[in-house]
Amino acid sequence: MAPAASAGPGQTQPSSSTGQAESHGGAAGVPGVGDGYEVTALALAKLGVKYMFGVVGIPVTPLASSAQAAGIRFIGFRNEQSAGYAAAAAGFLTGTPAALLTVSGPGAVHGIAGLSHAQANCLPLLQLSGSCETSEVGKGAFQECDQVAAVTRFCKYAGRAASPADVPRVLAAAVAAAAGGRPGAAYVDLPSDMLLTRAA
Repeated sequence: MAPAASAGPGQTQPSSSTGQAESHGGAAGVPGVGDGYEVTALALAKLGVKYMFGVVGIPVTPLASSAQAAGIRFIGFRNEQSAGYAAAAAGFLTGTPAALLTVSGPGAVHGIAGLSHAQANCLPLLQLSGSCETSEVGKGAFQECDQVAAVTRFCKYAGRAASPADVPRVLAAAVAAAAGGRPGAAYVDLPSDMLLTRAA
């Protein structure tokens, strides 16, 4: 299993909601109120993220809906690279990191172009990517990829949220890294089982 978080170049890993997200069902294994999707969306809104660009799919589609319910504007794209460039531009224009949302594996890797662009040009950007269930890491799960390791060299911060309770801390560290000092890129990995878990 990959480490919970990794620091990018020059960054060491540090050991009020704006609305209520809609319910996506709530049954066991189905996204619902108080789950990782809602916790992530509300934490992003509280951190001042106003825009999310991306390509939806398994396991992040409900996150786009939860973000909209929390007051974040979601702009859908058909290509992660283009979405990353748009998010970097929005971050530059607003001074606050905009989010790039991708699916796992190839989607996350395709977002690296946006991370690299933002990092090289001092643009605040936060990439959020779904990933396989934590219990499936190293077993060849669908679209499995060590995404944190793949993106680390292209951003100031790369971390993984292990549980809904961990989401606000990891997102706060990522946003602070992206916006602080010399602005740049940050990455947060969102395992699918974490997104479906109800917050304690």
